[in-house]
Amino acid sequence: MADNGESGMNYDNIFIRMLSRVGDAMLLSILFVLSCVPIITIGTAFTSLYYTAMKGISGDDGYIWKFYTRSFKQNFKQATGMWMLFLVAFFILSVDIWFWMTQWKATGNALAKPFLFVSVVLLTLAVMTFIYTFALQAKFDNSWKVQLRNAFLMSIKNFPMTLLMLLTYLVIAWCFYYDIIISIIVYVVIGFGAVGYLWAYIMLRCFKPYLPEEDLHAHDESVLLHEADAEDADAEDTDAGNAGTTETKTDDETESDNVQKK
Repeated sequence: MADNGESGMNYDNIFIRMLSRVGDAMLLSILFVLSCVPIITIGTAFTSLYYTAMKGISGDDGYIWKFYTRSFKQNFKQATGMWMLFLVAFFILSVDIWFWMTQWKATGNALAKPFLFVSVVLLTLAVMTFIYTFALQAKFDNSWKVQLRNAFLMSIKNFPMTLLMLLTYLVIAWCFYYDIIISIIVYVVIGFGAVGYLWAYIMLRCFKPYLPEEDLHAHDESVLLHEADAEDADAEDTDAGNAGTTETKTDDETESDNVQKK
């Protein structure tokens, strides 16, 4: 029987990598939960979760703290602004749904049903857009208007993946509904980090037409570098020094209809 070396498979190395990924998921989950506590930072937390998980999938393991904090600092202003827009939209549409549903049940008002339907559709579209917005923010450098528009269009274009993402959200919600105590423990310790890797993998599949092939497989240290911070980031990360792939952009490119790579 061939040993591990002769079979070309190092089981010890595979085991160590699995343990490393579990540790990364645990740290990422804890960082994400702590970042969400202030509520106002939830959008930035999602962006940092996507960014860090995407880096891990691309092969850059073991730098969870560095990647997460870098993304959090770079995306705080724009991601927070977009999150506040979503928060207001979710609140208004949820109240609208509650109002028309109450009217329908209490008075049997025929007008309540079409208004309720419209509100549900709008809320669904808002959630679909939310799913892609912060993944785009993690991967591409555009204005908030372009990010939101692209998020909406991509949610329609990749509708099967959108349904899969919605399903993961529903599963998480069901877990918290079924047993909130156990769910809090599991998701805080490792759950959100593990789900973050799943979400990042799905998003990378959706972004594939807009990315160079090496972004999906190689160690690309410039995926999320803002133009203003590119030189500083290259100085910090010596492993990205040889990549030389940091791109710059003009205002016209940022406002274009195409997704622009960071």
